Amino acid sequence: MKELTHQNNKTHTPYRISILGGLESIILQKTYHIDPHKTGFSYSYTNKHINKKSQDSINMSLRVLLEKIKKAGLLTDKVYTYALKSIDSGRYLVELQMIGSLTEMSSRMEWLTPKRLLPVAEELHKNSIVNDSSFLRLKDDINQGKIESAFQLNDYCNFDRVFDMAKYPDDPAIWLEQMHRDIASILPDLEFTDFSYTEIPDTSISLNGVRFKVSLTCNGHVYKHISLPINNYRNPRGKVIPKDIFVEDFYRIFNKVLTDSKSPYRLHSMMLSHTGPKEDINCFALIALKNVQGEIFMKEPCMSYMLVSMDGYDNALTSAKIDSTIAGWKKMGVFKHLSNARLKEAIDETEAADPFSTATLLSNFPGVIYNLHDAESVQSLPYADLLTHFAQITHGEFNPSKIIQIKASRGFKLQYLSKGKIHSYTFPTAYGWFDVKFPTFLKQLSRENNLTGNFYHLRYDEAAIYLTKQQYDYALTNKLFEFNLDTKAK
Repeated sequence: MKELTHQNNKTHTPYRISILGGLESIILQKTYHIDPHKTGFSYSYTNKHINKKSQDSINMSLRVLLEKIKKAGLLTDKVYTYALKSIDSGRYLVELQMIGSLTEMSSRMEWLTPKRLLPVAEELHKNSIVNDSSFLRLKDDINQGKIESAFQLNDYCNFDRVFDMAKYPDDPAIWLEQMHRDIASILPDLEFTDFSYTEIPDTSISLNGVRFKVSLTCNGHVYKHISLPINNYRNPRGKVIPKDIFVEDFYRIFNKVLTDSKSPYRLHSMMLSHTGPKEDINCFALIALKNVQGEIFMKEPCMSYMLVSMDGYDNALTSAKIDSTIAGWKKMGVFKHLSNARLKEAIDETEAADPFSTATLLSNFPGVIYNLHDAESVQSLPYADLLTHFAQITHGEFNPSKIIQIKASRGFKLQYLSKGKIHSYTFPTAYGWFDVKFPTFLKQLSRENNLTGNFYHLRYDEAAIYLTKQQYDYALTNKLFEFNLDTKAK
């Protein structure tokens, strides 16, 4: 069979798939006057108001077109058979819909041929993600053409589970706990008791959104987790039902358990390409992997078929370590501006957050650090906004006024009034805090304004913190922060 070579990679696509894709583009332009190469678009179809007589007429016309395409040698027997069944079931309403389905099926089946999929199976087996018996079964199924979607690979992997959200009951008092128990079943030692949850209004979106704050006890320790603000909406009855959840991250509470137990495993969300129509938005998969196993999904051949979420393997931020670190921060006085009630609330939020770094933990305590990434969202006067936030984390010691930012010949000039004196600094770019000279600005800011403390750039995190010399020494001695080398006190 003739082949056409894609310019973007070394894979080859049979000419029949390229022709089908071209045919789809022609129909879009000729019939609907849409150029798919220039316009982003989406289309959907419904046969809700099509009667049997009309559908029969449509099916007859589509059968004629399908036979012509098959006769031209553009379809494999499997794709032809599936398309014929889809016509008979009334799935297609117009030619474009069928052509698009033929193109998708042909491309997907090509990616799932033995010559392409067997190397993936071998890599999974070599890294003990698929055991010996499952590997033999997988090889046989690949050679017999039984793998029609990358989603099916979940059926062969160790410590892998597929979740169909539509199968859970609508009552969150039931489905939320049951889902967590199903997640816990992936690995031993994740069994828990005392499950509870609260619903928190999601103010990050304009719709009626909600986040779930979950608490459970595992291995004698209480773990908490709050879901990300990602498209969890209440239905007209005021409930969030499983099949309406777009993205989940509930599994991350168990990665806290695995971190505490020093386990080599972490749970990951599995993302797959080349999935078929059977896998819809209601299904997701989770898999437990060791660090070295997770790395194979970052390179070929697995990367083109399976990707996993980037959940870290650092065992340093255990629950005990987080508790002792927060106690250290409290002792050194960085929370003295917070009331007892607000501090207690912030600690609870920290325990429920994902412990990616000390800066992400600190972000739960208002007025302690300023995340420099937040300054990127300020479209106008980012440096003036930056200075305002720096002043806020000093809690009254630094009070600049008459802050202006102007375009200068060498970049952007920041000017302000402090203690009766006008100060200025020129930044080379629109985002100068990424510049190597930014630590100089931080030191100069404290020195020129005669502040008792200094601003420090936290290492590995784009965040700044204001500390007195005593606080800095205490943090350094007790390893409570990791400072950028350029902003360390000398």
